Amino acid sequence: EYMRTHEDIISKSTMMLTRSLILTLAAVGTTTIATSQSDDLISKFPSLVTWFRSHGGIIDDRVKIGYDEKGIRGTIATDFIPADTLLMHAPSSIMLNSDDGGRDQCNQIAKVVEELNKGEASKWHEYFSFDDSLGSRIPSQWDDRAHPEGRTGRAMMELQGLPPSGETHRHINWYKAYCLEGRDEEVSEVEWRALLIAMTRSSDRGLIPMYDLMNHHNGLINTRLAVDDAGFSVIAATDIAANEQIYNTYARSGWESSVDVFTTYGFVEDYPQIWRWADENLERLAMEDKRHAHRRYGSSEGRVFEPNSNHYEVLVLSPTLAALSPTKELVAPLGNWKHTMEEWEQLIANHHTTLRASHVSEMRESALALLESLPTTIEEDEKIIQFEKSGLERVTKAGRIHTSKADSVQAIEYRLAFKKALKLVADVAERERFYDDSEEL
Repeated sequence: EYMRTHEDIISKSTMMLTRSLILTLAAVGTTTIATSQSDDLISKFPSLVTWFRSHGGIIDDRVKIGYDEKGIRGTIATDFIPADTLLMHAPSSIMLNSDDGGRDQCNQIAKVVEELNKGEASKWHEYFSFDDSLGSRIPSQWDDRAHPEGRTGRAMMELQGLPPSGETHRHINWYKAYCLEGRDEEVSEVEWRALLIAMTRSSDRGLIPMYDLMNHHNGLINTRLAVDDAGFSVIAATDIAANEQIYNTYARSGWESSVDVFTTYGFVEDYPQIWRWADENLERLAMEDKRHAHRRYGSSEGRVFEPNSNHYEVLVLSPTLAALSPTKELVAPLGNWKHTMEEWEQLIANHHTTLRASHVSEMRESALALLESLPTTIEEDEKIIQFEKSGLERVTKAGRIHTSKADSVQAIEYRLAFKKALKLVADVAERERFYDDSEEL
């Protein structure tokens, strides 16, 4: 079933599209209610709160785990919460980190392994019992074994060579090479769980209970942080409506791209997104001139622009709005505060007037060449993903768990989002005004 050609999938999916959409809409209405009643994380949350408060933690009574109006589980406000409200405070004593404060990642993971091995004797036993990291699916868990005819696992193939191809297992490979010093034995179940916890929940100060339950959304972020020696606080940055999700960020200030978010957490983040890629021309430029990315910008009253990345990069705010080769200044708000769409439109228009037209032309050609090199188009992928989702839904309804199919859906959703970003690069390059550097060439 999983080796059928994409041509077969496309033709069959056209017939099944309407039926799939009807089943999906029906499932959203029924599954959400059933799941909210039987979800272990929701039923266990009061016990976690009791444990958290017994160790000096503070959490507002209006903060719960639940489902928002879209059926997405997260940290929810059960009632209106005004801006500047202290949502939660984790004292330093309840934060789980290594002796160096969590700065060394190997030591941090080793500390988690140590506490997991203590079982009920661990101070964090209640916290670990709430953890569902082993139930997550991230690219590091994809099948990367060699199969007949030189094939890898299907999800790996579904990336079609787009980043993070070749890097999907970088976290587990790093752990084996550096933390386990290249030992031959397989990673134990406890070590694997500790690695997953550290990858998906840890901050630069270690594991912070309650804070690590919030979902990521740089477009809807409504919290800010206050950190000192006494602990870690989360404060409402805006008014938060009843039943609204309380959001955190996993990618602040443009440091991590949407590729990085997907590689570590296994999901395609909602807008805003940052997509990065490179080609042979860019790699050659990097070897010839370490400051080549700084030369993408024309003169603007003596200002010096700092590129956010040396790669080709696009900041996507909506299906039609994007900034090519953004500067660090332009992406600084991500995860820190929000602009309105009108503000983003003006900021991007101003940014594009400083971006050299010659660089934009190179970036457009690279994006189109990459799209042309891929085996399926955006339109084909939109049919493929509907077919694959309906198949996964049937398997799930039958009570079976098929991780290979789920991983493949994950990869196809990701590559489709990446392709749409590349297409948007070409569209923006053709319609926007940029810095005319023709006389300088």
